[in-house]
Amino acid sequence: MKKKTKYESLYRKNPDTGRVIIDIALEDYLDFFHVWDNSVLRKRDIHSELVQFLDLCSEDIPLRKDLEIVFTLNIDERSEEKEEMIRVSYKNYFNSIKRLEHRKTKRFVKNSITLLLIALILLTLYGLLNDINQSSLLSRVFLESLLIGGWVFTWEAVHLLFIDIIEPFRRRKEIERFLEADLSFRYL
Repeated sequence: MKKKTKYESLYRKNPDTGRVIIDIALEDYLDFFHVWDNSVLRKRDIHSELVQFLDLCSEDIPLRKDLEIVFTLNIDERSEEKEEMIRVSYKNYFNSIKRLEHRKTKRFVKNSITLLLIALILLTLYGLLNDINQSSLLSRVFLESLLIGGWVFTWEAVHLLFIDIIEPFRRRKEIERFLEADLSFRYL
């Protein structure tokens, strides 16, 4: 018998689709939305604690696993209109987060290119001015500053482009998974 992994012991699995199920209990449809958001119901934000809960669950579950989110409501009467509002609000929220992460990635790339250009300018200046007679201490300090600055800017550009950018890419994958998740409702 196959040993269960940590997430398999915490979350159910839909036997039909193979998706990992995140169960969320709500007293009412309005519990889905942020309490202090007074905008029109269709444009309301998701409750911040619900978003934190979804993020925590997503960290437990490997990114390769698809999700199904089941909202269990403690109400007598089903409202397809309110279910649809929750679905629309859910999609809008994660689409906006996806756009923010995309902008963040673009900003990392743009900053990295800027840093590389500055590094190239500093290293080129160093190469051109290195042939000049370095008789004074000030000129030697200036040349060493160009060299060190060029390498520091190069390292920062490489760090941004290849290390810091990993997290926004991972976050975008998580958001894509949330956008592709099946939403369903159960009633007590």
